[in-house]
Amino acid sequence: MKTTLSCRDVTRLVLEGEDRHLRLSERLGVRVHMLICKTCPEFARQVQFMRRAVGRWKQYGDDGGDGSDGGAPPR
Repeated sequence: MKTTLSCRDVTRLVLEGEDRHLRLSERLGVRVHMLICKTCPEFARQVQFMRRAVGRWKQYGDDGGDGSDGGAPPR
C-alpha cells in the first residue's frame, strides 16, 4: 500500500468500510489522511449521518410509522 492515500482513495475506503471490515493497513492509512485533510473527515461524518438516518427510516417503516393504529381508519 502507498504511504499516503489520496482523497479519492480515502473516499473509496470510507464507503467500502460500510460494507466490509477494512484491513489494519487501510484503517491506519485512512486515519493518517484524516489528520492532514480538512474535507475527508467531513465526508466521513456525512456518510455516518446518512447511515444513521437510513437506520432510523428503516425502524420507522418497521414500526408501522404511518401514524395509524394498526389498520384502523384515522378519526
